[in-house]
Formats: sequence, C-alpha cells, structure tokens
Amino acid sequence: MNKIFNIIFEDLRKDKSIYYSLIIAILISVIFGLLFITILKASDKTLLTENINSYFDSIKEGRYHINILKTILSNNILAILIFILGFSVIGIPILVFILFYKGFLLSFSITSLIYNFKVDGIFFSFIYVFPHHVLNLICYFILIYYSFKLCIKIIHALTKKKELNFKYIKKYFIIFLIINITLVITALYETYILPYLIKMIY
Repeated sequence: MNKIFNIIFEDLRKDKSIYYSLIIAILISVIFGLLFITILKASDKTLLTENINSYFDSIKEGRYHINILKTILSNNILAILIFILGFSVIGIPILVFILFYKGFLLSFSITSLIYNFKVDGIFFSFIYVFPHHVLNLICYFILIYYSFKLCIKIIHALTKKKELNFKYIKKYFIIFLIINITLVITALYETYILPYLIKMIY
C-alpha cells in the first residue's frame, strides 16, 4: 500500500499542470458551495432547514435506515463512469464537471449545517463530512487525475501519432480497484457508524 501511495505522489509531482488544474477546479467549487446559500431564496432556506432537521430527527428516533447496497452502488458507479471516461477523447470536460460537483456538494453540505445549527453546526459538519465524505472526494480526485491524464495520452496518440503506454493503463486499472475498495469502506462507515455518532451528539 505504501508503494501505491508513493507512486501516486510521484505522479502528482511529475504532472503538476494537471494537478494544479484540478486543484483550482476544486477550490472554485468549494468557494461556490460556501457562497451558494447566500443566493438562495428565503423559502429555499426554510426548506433546506426542514430537510436537515428531518434527517437528524429521523436518525435520532431510529427511523432512518441507509441502504448499504444503494450507497455502495452510488459511490462505485460514479467511479466506474470516471474510469470509462478516461478512455474517451471527450472525457476531460465531464471529468472536470464531476470534480466540481463533488467539491461543491461537500462545501454546500458544511455551509448548510453551519447555517442551520450555527456554532454547533461546525461540530455537526465535522462529524458529517469527516472522514468518509472527505476521503471520497480525495478518491475521486485521484481517479479523475489519472483518467484526465489518460484522456490526454489518447488524444496525443490520435493526433500526434504517439504510442500509448499500456503500462499506464495497467496502473490506471490498479488505482481504480483500490479506489473502489476504499469507496466500499467509506460506504460501510456511513451506513453503520455515522448514524450512531449523530445519535450521540444530536
């Protein structure tokens, strides 16, 4: 596992242009997610508050049950989509959009909890997003990075007649498998551990 991490860090260090581009996309999405609640209408904010309170109340009262299979599938289907897009010459804008969306969703979730619970919302948001949602975002970032890079390699192979490195595809597949295993673990955490933590603090 340490070898895999070292390979990932080394790849990120080598291709800084892709890395920085994706980092900028995440930063913009996070900022947009933080500010989005300020442009919501009063009725939308009220509906948001009601949904958040309903979610926490249902967990506290034992009425909320997460379908573990559905959670795993939703996480892994997105990872499969990202993986497939790596073999497409039109995958780059879609990959950037997916990363932007995941960053926005995480940021907006934190802002919504703070808006609803004020100071307590800081603690609630920490429990709600750490570690599973943050780890998921990191997983998607890494997979999108490799997918983005493969898209560029394929474009170069088609336009500049460069040879496609099949060793990279093998590495891409291994990274994909590791990401999927990690997403299954975070889904298990969200299903079996997170509800108990929320019950303890809410």
